[in-house]
Amino acid sequence: MEYRNQEGQKAQGTIQAAEGSGQQTRYTVQNEKNMQQEQVPESKIDRQLQ
Repeated sequence: MEYRNQEGQKAQGTIQAAEGSGQQTRYTVQNEKNMQQEQVPESKIDRQLQ
């Protein structure tokens, strides 16, 4: 999936976990480039890659 990281740049990653629901959902995403995990709110998720 694509998302915006904490610097506001587009990044790709894999969702490892989700907590909450709806617009309050926060995802733990593993960045595909640096393999680090970060917390991403629903509003920063751009789209799911197929």
